[in-house]
Amino acid sequence: MATVEAHQKCSASVELLLGRKVRYQKHKPGRYLSVERVPQGAFQIESVHRFGDRVVLNDGLIVMENAPTVMERGGRIALLFATGEELYFVTQ
Repeated sequence: MATVEAHQKCSASVELLLGRKVRYQKHKPGRYLSVERVPQGAFQIESVHRFGDRVVLNDGLIVMENAPTVMERGGRIALLFATGEELYFVTQ
């Protein structure tokens, strides 16, 4: 996280991912983040839906309990959650 955060001046919303082709890189797990359904290869973010605080990507492929802070640098995308959990993707 420090590498991404140190060189990022502002954060974006999760809608930044819409239409992007990404590949799972790594995550910092926690109680509210599960990566079991994330494909091992590259996949495209086709939909982003908000239901209250919950954010759903690709019709349930990834479900987040709250909207993360999204930061991008050099083809690496970091989703940083208020719970301290982190999810990283690499753009393809």
